[in-house]
Amino acid sequence: MSDARRRPPSSTDVAALAGVSQKTVSRVLNGEPYVTEEVRERVLAAARELGYRRNTAARALHLGRFHRIGVASIGSSLYGPASLLVALERQARQIGYAFAVAYAGEGGAVTSAVESLLAQGVDAVVISDPIDGDQDLRVDPDVPVLSFRPIPGLDGPRVVVTGPSGVEAGRQATEHLLGLGHATVWHVAGPHRWPAARDRARGWREALAAAG
Repeated sequence: MSDARRRPPSSTDVAALAGVSQKTVSRVLNGEPYVTEEVRERVLAAARELGYRRNTAARALHLGRFHRIGVASIGSSLYGPASLLVALERQARQIGYAFAVAYAGEGGAVTSAVESLLAQGVDAVVISDPIDGDQDLRVDPDVPVLSFRPIPGLDGPRVVVTGPSGVEAGRQATEHLLGLGHATVWHVAGPHRWPAARDRARGWREALAAAG
């Protein structure tokens, strides 16, 4: 077998097969504008035919980006965290990003999980909910961070805290069931160590107390 056949296909090979310039191949693979749909499809078809895959390490060095999103999670053995990981991975893949997970574990070691992701090279970090424990986050990430609940020590212009209020969710669900005519509402709670579980239980209690 010749060396040419042994080496993996390159973007130059894709350009030659598609009949376009190497710059056009780069634009298509990077999702840039100013490329017609016909040319885009031709380049992608050539890449599939050749089995071409981008060298993500070289691309990261060139662009200073990794096209990878990191997630700090307590683990995937439980339904809530597992469902969230599946949803996040699906969305990342749809926009052309790889997905890396670092497990904080039951002890809530968020700091070490985030540091592990930053060491791997990621463009952003998602801190999954629920995260067990209330330790301060002792790290200064230089990438955007999305957290599904406030975390002590996590602050800065590139930090976004979002997500539904567990207290409000617990309250609304309880009020809805009471409104259906039930005399009371029982709550099967999550682990008490999880802030999200504590918030839902609080909302449940508040709704019952308000209803007498």
